[in-house]
Amino acid sequence: MPPGVTIHVPDGAPDGVALSRATDLGVVAHPDDLELLLAGPLVACGNDPLRSFVGVVVTNGAGSVRSAGHADLDDTGFVAVRAAEQRRAADAAGMGAVVLVGRPSDDVRTPGPARDDVVATITALVRATQPTTVHTHDPADAHTTHVAVTAAVIDALRQLPRADQPAQVLGWEGWRSLSWLPDDHRHHEDLSGRAAQAMDLARHHASQLGPKRYDEAVPGRWRANATFMNPRGTDEATDVALAWDLTAAIDPASDPAAIFGGTLQQFTTEVTARWSTWW
Repeated sequence: MPPGVTIHVPDGAPDGVALSRATDLGVVAHPDDLELLLAGPLVACGNDPLRSFVGVVVTNGAGSVRSAGHADLDDTGFVAVRAAEQRRAADAAGMGAVVLVGRPSDDVRTPGPARDDVVATITALVRATQPTTVHTHDPADAHTTHVAVTAAVIDALRQLPRADQPAQVLGWEGWRSLSWLPDDHRHHEDLSGRAAQAMDLARHHASQLGPKRYDEAVPGRWRANATFMNPRGTDEATDVALAWDLTAAIDPASDPAAIFGGTLQQFTTEVTARWSTWW
């Protein structure tokens, strides 16, 4: 791994062993994104002995909102706090490993050598893990760093031979809901009975939960998803996390912007067609 990248393995296995046993690889922007936004696959893996979740956190989280107890810390101290929180959360979740890439947000947002290094690191981690599924952020997320990480993940996967690519790539909702997403692009994870377990993991990120009550907002969204998924049927689940299937975009012959724009256009077409009944 490049300088500055650290790997934490909760069960103490050698790094190479921990990475190689992964079935699911989650690549996110900030410490706490794994537990909050990728809670669906994270908790599913934790409850399935045949799956192993390896998390990758690209940025150091230095610029995030700070709770009152951390307001006086300089960036170095705050980064250390957030890394320690992420390691504790990984331990509690039983992750196969968590990789802290530790880059400033600008490194992944701005085209150039630093971003190229981030992409190369993600490529190396995919080669080391050979996951069946890669999880990241929703490409329509309102947070620029989240979308930049998604772009870096897709860039990294497009550089691999098809045999080394995952079978599926999913972008999970965060700073926007995915309830609008057309059904043929939408993946859902049933978290019925597991929301409390997921939020117990999120609460390890105490530096974030004072100013922003993510631990209340995220399970509220899951409950809303379960209720509003089907307007013509009874609820089949109590809590549902939603993701956008991004797999088509890792084909190097494709145009990711056109693919995602096409999905948005499909939504527009559905809405327009319905309204054309009356206008």
